[in-house]
Amino acid sequence: MEMSRSPTGWAFWLLLAFAASAQALVHPVGRGTLRHQPAMAAEEENEESKEILGAAALGAMSAIAVTDEVGMGIITAAAFAYGATMANGAGKAARVGGRAVFKAYETGIDINEKYEVMEKTKGAVDNLLGGLPELSPKAAAKRKAVAQKQVAEAAAAAS
Repeated sequence: MEMSRSPTGWAFWLLLAFAASAQALVHPVGRGTLRHQPAMAAEEENEESKEILGAAALGAMSAIAVTDEVGMGIITAAAFAYGATMANGAGKAARVGGRAVFKAYETGIDINEKYEVMEKTKGAVDNLLGGLPELSPKAAAKRKAVAQKQVAEAAAAAS
């Protein structure tokens, strides 16, 4: 997408994001925002927050995947989060997508806690990188110094 090279394109999207954010703060629509519904149960507030957060994450991931630009991801995240507060079809789609993304996130956290995926992956990557030849002379010198220190400590412990 050539929009990043066009100052007019960026200005348009940035202006649109600011307008949407201002509109959300000044005139809540549809279901309303959390601050305008004080009687809402805490769990329902939490579910709505999860939907909005998930929608923002979905917007950011989609935009970055398509455009390879973080700036566009931020703008799209704001648009999706705002969309999730609306009561129309687009709002419903954003909430459903947000709910799915947040559920996937929670499932990932549960799987990591149960099977220690991150720790095992880190160990595998460390083993892989440890087996690679040194790519810089500085790293090779450091590894040699550490090995010499370990040999000296082992010799001192043995005597």
